[in-house]
Amino acid sequence: MDNECNIITLIEDYITEKILAEEEILDDVKKDLVKALSNCSFSRNMPTAEKSMEEVVNALKSLGYCVIDVRAKTAKKLYVGVSEISPFYTFFESGLVWNNALNLPYIPGSVIKGILRSYMIDLCKRNEECISIVYQIFGVPESENHRFENAEIYVTGLDVSSSLIFAMDSYPVSADKILTGDVITPHYFRGGKLIKNEYEAQPVPILRIAVAEGVEFRFIIGVHQEAIPLFQDWAFNIGYKGGGLSFLLPILYAFKQGVGAKTSRGYGEFALEDFSLSTFNFTRPKKVGKVRVNGR
Repeated sequence: MDNECNIITLIEDYITEKILAEEEILDDVKKDLVKALSNCSFSRNMPTAEKSMEEVVNALKSLGYCVIDVRAKTAKKLYVGVSEISPFYTFFESGLVWNNALNLPYIPGSVIKGILRSYMIDLCKRNEECISIVYQIFGVPESENHRFENAEIYVTGLDVSSSLIFAMDSYPVSADKILTGDVITPHYFRGGKLIKNEYEAQPVPILRIAVAEGVEFRFIIGVHQEAIPLFQDWAFNIGYKGGGLSFLLPILYAFKQGVGAKTSRGYGEFALEDFSLSTFNFTRPKKVGKVRVNGR
């Protein structure tokens, strides 16, 4: 029988043990918790997540969006939501974004949109017209200046526009085990200060919990009709000649570069498993804002 776990109940049990534990055995408590979490099965929860995502797909279709439905497996360990709001933060001072109702980790849709936008801007390589197109796709909020390494985006009231992209929270839909232990060993700090000679390092392993490799996630992205030619223009600006499926390029690029936290250290890489594309009659296009980009 699967070792089904309720994360909140499990964490509460270990919090009680932690409060009562002596400092010298606290590391043992963490190790026991990681072992318990790594053995947890969430197979009963994933069909519910699948059903909720299917409802979003149908809703997007009814609204006239082109729906990109992607399944990808974690090729490397994954961290998402390394913050105090995670149920794991008490023990590990970092964590994963967790849906308590579904009892599953997830990748917030806002994170997915932010990653896609950031990578698309990076691929523009300071091309002002290219960066302008990215902001026409992802929308421009009112009365804000956006400063990046490569450019400054100046926004006026006339330029305000809504996003032409919708990204749903992504959930695991297939895996034997979802969570795994991880050890991070910082080498170049001592006493909170950066050391110049690595021979002075006194590395202390830090125990963490992460999403394991081989966990299949489902990504649902809705693309409005008005965004499709903009994606093609963006692809042309970065030198891509792939044609009509240019809006898949930033997704594949994001999977390779990494999703979530600690991507610069090799975390968060995905391997594409499958994707489908549904196109329906589109509703009236949303307003596309004008964007002025001044390179530094």
